[in-house]
Amino acid sequence: MKHFILKKIVTYIKEFSKINHIKRVGNNTIKIEFNSKKSLYFDMTKGSSNIYIKKTKDINKKIFNAPFDVVLQKKFNNTTIKDVYLRNDDKVLVIEIKQKSSYKEMVYKLQFEFTGKNTNLILLDDTDTILEALRHIDEWTSSRVIKVGQKLQELKKPDFIFKEQELEDIESYLENIYIKKVETELLNSKKQKINQLSKQLKKLQKLLDNLDDVQQLERKSEELNLKASNIVATLYTLQGYEKNQQIKNSNELFKNA
Repeated sequence: MKHFILKKIVTYIKEFSKINHIKRVGNNTIKIEFNSKKSLYFDMTKGSSNIYIKKTKDINKKIFNAPFDVVLQKKFNNTTIKDVYLRNDDKVLVIEIKQKSSYKEMVYKLQFEFTGKNTNLILLDDTDTILEALRHIDEWTSSRVIKVGQKLQELKKPDFIFKEQELEDIESYLENIYIKKVETELLNSKKQKINQLSKQLKKLQKLLDNLDDVQQLERKSEELNLKASNIVATLYTLQGYEKNQQIKNSNELFKNA
């Protein structure tokens, strides 16, 4: 996800005042429905993270009930948006929300990190203590540990300036991202099916090539049919104790053991 797009998305989300509903709709995809019934999809897949808008209905009926999903819906459903910003002016989108109870107001944060191989969604409280995360990272994997109950370590601020680019209509842009996503998935699925069919075709062709010649099969069929007829015709001559029997006809001699 490019930096200039995230800046536009920050401005776009600031137009909303509430998160009506939030849930995971795919292994790495989060759907946020804001007031006015408008929704954004956050695809947090490593290496291909993105944000998009789609107008079609969700068809994935899988229900996610991991601890991450429980905290996500408990802390962020039906909440008021307090602030939206890019952390350290990096590709880290933060949505701060307020949750009111009967006796106090709590502040929580959705931190979407669009940072390549470290792409993640981290749920935080107002002190940046980790409540849950889409991906947990231990000390053996990275120096930046992502574990429940630990204070989140700040990412190092980029030492370069991101390129700026004009983008007039962010909604249309995000809708096009989804269209391209579907087209890519269909193309990949098509290639996969073609490869599978090609392998099956090669396997069947190999079996076909190893089959006997049609004329040869016909000769074998005639020979076996003749043998069977001769056997049936001489069954009456067999004695119960015999182990071998010679069967004669006008053309050849067969021995049946």
